[in-house]
Amino acid sequence: MDTTGEPELAVYHRHLTQLLKGDDRENFQALMVQARHITTRSYETSLYDHQQTFRLLWHHLEHTGHLRRAHHDARDRLATGQVTGEEAEKLELFLTLYARIRAGTTG
Repeated sequence: MDTTGEPELAVYHRHLTQLLKGDDRENFQALMVQARHITTRSYETSLYDHQQTFRLLWHHLEHTGHLRRAHHDARDRLATGQVTGEEAEKLELFLTLYARIRAGTTG
């Protein structure tokens, strides 16, 4: 909490200032870093800060169409069977998040 009693959003503000400076690939990598922080409960500041940052990046990438393209690319990449275990884990995490979030917004 900051001095006004509001949650501290240091990670969010850092990414907000970088959002338009970075390209979609950089923003997507930042999104996946936030997902990893949230799923592993390893917070730089707080869960709330990382969740808000994830939402910021997700909405931006959804608006640019990058998430849809990344979804198709991830499915295709996994289907080849030529991915490392670490890469498969990252792709599966993204596909899981994509499916859950899409189900929540279309249902």
